[in-house]
Amino acid sequence: MQNQLLKIIDLDFVSIEVYPNFLITTIKEGVVFDTNELEIIYQVFENQFPNKDFGLIANRVHDYTVNPTCYLESSKYKRLKAMAILCHEEASYNNAQFEKTFYKDLEAFYTLEEAVAFISSKI
Repeated sequence: MQNQLLKIIDLDFVSIEVYPNFLITTIKEGVVFDTNELEIIYQVFENQFPNKDFGLIANRVHDYTVNPTCYLESSKYKRLKAMAILCHEEASYNNAQFEKTFYKDLEAFYTLEEAVAFISSKI
């Protein structure tokens, strides 16, 4: 899998790094992430990966709130094969463990290399 950064998309609530087979999202500080934000992310999915499978790495570097039920919506997006959560603190890791109950191919990691390897194994 190629890991060359293709572009960065900076939106008001998220910064998205686009790679050939996956995205890395960094939600901004204080954001409440719910289905409206997910719909905007879906538009990025469509634009960047219109006809191919891909993965998503959520870089949890900032404090923000995620409505975990929005993961139920993401399971409807068939080309999204897996999600990895890159954790920088134990609390973030523990939250990710809870979120796994809402999405079947979601795993939490402490290093980007592990997250990329997981995504690569699922595509």
